[in-house]
Amino acid sequence: MSRPCVVIAKEAYEAWRPLFDAAALPVRYALLQDAETAFVDGEPCDPGRIPANAIWLTLELLLGPLRQTCEHLLETAPDLEWAHSISAGYDSARLQNLLKRGVRLTVSHVNAIPIAEYVMRTVLDRFQRVDLTHAARARREYPEDDFREIFGSTWLVYGVGAIGGRIGERARAFGAHVIGVRRKPTGSEPVDEMIGPAQVFEHLGRADVVVMSVPSSGETNNLVDEAFLARMKPGATFVNVARANLMDEAAVLAALDRGHLDYAILDVHSIEMAWLFGGKRMDDSPLWTHPKVDLTPHVAGRGAGRHRRSAELFIDNLRRYLAGERPLPDEVRP
Repeated sequence: MSRPCVVIAKEAYEAWRPLFDAAALPVRYALLQDAETAFVDGEPCDPGRIPANAIWLTLELLLGPLRQTCEHLLETAPDLEWAHSISAGYDSARLQNLLKRGVRLTVSHVNAIPIAEYVMRTVLDRFQRVDLTHAARARREYPEDDFREIFGSTWLVYGVGAIGGRIGERARAFGAHVIGVRRKPTGSEPVDEMIGPAQVFEHLGRADVVVMSVPSSGETNNLVDEAFLARMKPGATFVNVARANLMDEAAVLAALDRGHLDYAILDVHSIEMAWLFGGKRMDDSPLWTHPKVDLTPHVAGRGAGRHRRSAELFIDNLRRYLAGERPLPDEVRP
């Protein structure tokens, strides 16, 4: 392969220039500075006419000021062969259209570590009732209640890929028994039991904690509905770090209100979706004030270490792409 042209946001490239320099790969880097300015091997170029063969989809290109320029390249670049996304999800219309064009797509799981840490922290907060500890401190009193232990509890992790696997590792390290759910298990997942989606209803009643970390698809829309929740163990904790459309929010709130569920930890939800994709606020949503909901705005994956891991992963995949490797790590099947 002659020197392919790799499109990167100039800001992202400059942040990790030492890594790119050390890799010394035989490519031409096309750096997007703004909607009107790009450089290919240091020479000015019309951003809309970059001869793109590969592209690194960082935040600057996915959500920032270069979004429209990026979309134009994704839709029209005739020689585009491969795109690498910093996100783990690929359910957006933009990426699905890319796959339909026949462009190879790889995704990233560099946020699996912080998401797993987020899950452990939030579950520990609830089990140890940190809110009561803080309230006691405000009253200058000592808390008197015992708290629940993760040790000896049972977790059901729905989706044991990169993220679910990290969650399973950490829960087991605390002494929890982990039931994993996966359509096509490899046998190496860090769980104590592995079941398929068709068996979930048989085991929901055993789990003290149910964590959703499954990719979004047509099959998973409203997966967590009234029937799913009714099968869960009374007093269980529900955690969603996957996608908002996996759950029926009204059904989750109803299960909390009637006391069937103890708590819901939601890093993804309708408020986040409305703002992210529509720029709309949902200030009147009951999620904001519900006493049994821990609500965060899709921040579970924002560990500081993910940035370097992301650059290292892209460079490694770029090296594999140049070598003609198929499939690439975490390559999405159309």
